[in-house]
Amino acid sequence: MSRMLLGVLLSLSCCVIADPVRVQMPSSNLSVSRIAFGSCAFQSVEQPIFRAVVNAQPDLYISLGDAIYGDYDVVTKSAYDVTPQTLRREWQVLADNPDWRYLVERVPVMAIWDNHDYGHHSAGAEFSLKSESENIFLDFFSEPAASARRKRPGVYDSQIFGSEGRRVQIILLDTRSFKSAPVLAPRPKGAGGSLGKYAPNKDSTATLLGEDQWRWLEQQLSNQADVRLVASSGQVVADEKGMDEWGNYPLERERLLNLIAATTSGRSILISGNVHFTEVSAVDVASTRLIDFTSSGLTHVNRAYPKAPNRYRVAGPYIDMSFGLVEISWTPDPEIRLKAIGVNGGVHFEYRVPNGTPVSPLISH
Repeated sequence: MSRMLLGVLLSLSCCVIADPVRVQMPSSNLSVSRIAFGSCAFQSVEQPIFRAVVNAQPDLYISLGDAIYGDYDVVTKSAYDVTPQTLRREWQVLADNPDWRYLVERVPVMAIWDNHDYGHHSAGAEFSLKSESENIFLDFFSEPAASARRKRPGVYDSQIFGSEGRRVQIILLDTRSFKSAPVLAPRPKGAGGSLGKYAPNKDSTATLLGEDQWRWLEQQLSNQADVRLVASSGQVVADEKGMDEWGNYPLERERLLNLIAATTSGRSILISGNVHFTEVSAVDVASTRLIDFTSSGLTHVNRAYPKAPNRYRVAGPYIDMSFGLVEISWTPDPEIRLKAIGVNGGVHFEYRVPNGTPVSPLISH
């Protein structure tokens, strides 16, 4: 059946995702030492990277956004206006993708969204379909009807896995539902210039997370954990590209970095996506080194984007289809390795998270 015919049939249906493969949600009893993640996948093409994810034998997989392009037609390469019906249609295309099915039948999944699976490439708090999109998203990822996530606006979430001495906390941030309007600005073209279309919004009232989510995040970071992954759809440390990133909201970025740096238990790693290539960035905040492992490009990449400056880069870039893998060796002082893994299963770079001793010159925040 063609993608177009499938879309027509689904649009004529009652707009409920038909016979989906139920996404496995991870149990809190799960012992976690291998976490795979990735972002940016066209739902209507082959997705062999998910078979590579399964072959890496992760304990769970985190979808960091753009699991579908709900506002973009891959065939015509053009954007279109979404409706609840078209969003459900595109999630159905993903549900029917055999590579996606192969993943979710074998690996538990956690998920947040970015712009394209939210429903519009530049949408934030003003998006008129955000409530409908949220329900569709949570339905697709098998969120229980009685969960706290269902009872509040936004799709942010947190879960702690493992027992004392091996506790891993996964925090998923929602950077779309409450996002203030960005500042648009022309950008220089060509290698070495910022390639995005945004300038820093220095308005003290501008937000990415919204105050309710900020309060929730502070509570989550007060929980005891040995290793903590803070997941954002867009990059946090790298702030010069002018793309969808925390650098567009510098006061919010500073607040997040300072808050994580002040966390007293465990070791915190940021993971992020969106940019269509893979890299590791690092910054020193007071006496704390913060690492941001970006993995993006599950089905497609952009070779121009890595040419934009990133003074915080300590590993990469890798510019081909890949996913990120966080490996934790449970010693008294856990060793953490970050790996960029390609579609054939090869490790294209590996970065050992330092315990505080500089391994290369870094810029302090």
